[in-house]
Formats: sequence, structure tokens, C-alpha cells
Amino acid sequence: MQKQRVMALVGALALSLSTVAWAGERTVNLKVDGMSCAMCAPATRKALEKVNGVKAAKVEGSRATVVADEKVQDADLVKAIAGVGFSATVVN
Repeated sequence: MQKQRVMALVGALALSLSTVAWAGERTVNLKVDGMSCAMCAPATRKALEKVNGVKAAKVEGSRATVVADEKVQDADLVKAIAGVGFSATVVN
């Protein structure tokens, strides 16, 4: 009986947290200019992931895709990319 109660509590907690995690997210697509070596994409990804509110960042070729809270401004993402030496524009 206690095991069922614990499992129900764990399930309810997981459901409530997953709802919060999906609320208010958006995806931003960026075109990144100036990347020319194998280390450029990882440096850009790491810079994007450091922006407060960014949940995930993927950089392939000259494109970056960012999943972030709604509060994250496009300018914050562009500024992070500029911080590692590249220019970026939003292409949503």
C-alpha cells in the first residue's frame, strides 16, 4: 500500500514538473556567420547554453537552433554569439 502511494506521488510530481517545463518555451533559429573551423560550432553552442533561460542549443553548419524560455530575448542570443566572435541573425 505504501509503495503504491509513493509511486502515485512520484507520478504526480513528474507530471506537474513536465507541465512547467513545457510552459512558455519557444524555439529560435539563427543564421551564424563567420564560423570556419571544427571548434566554432561547439564554442557557439556553449555560449548560447550560458544565456539564462536557454534550455538547449544545437549548432550545425551555419545554423543554430535554441530552445529557451519566452523571456529570453533574441538580442541576448545574438549577443552571446557575438561574444565568441561571430555574427548572427534570427531567421524564424
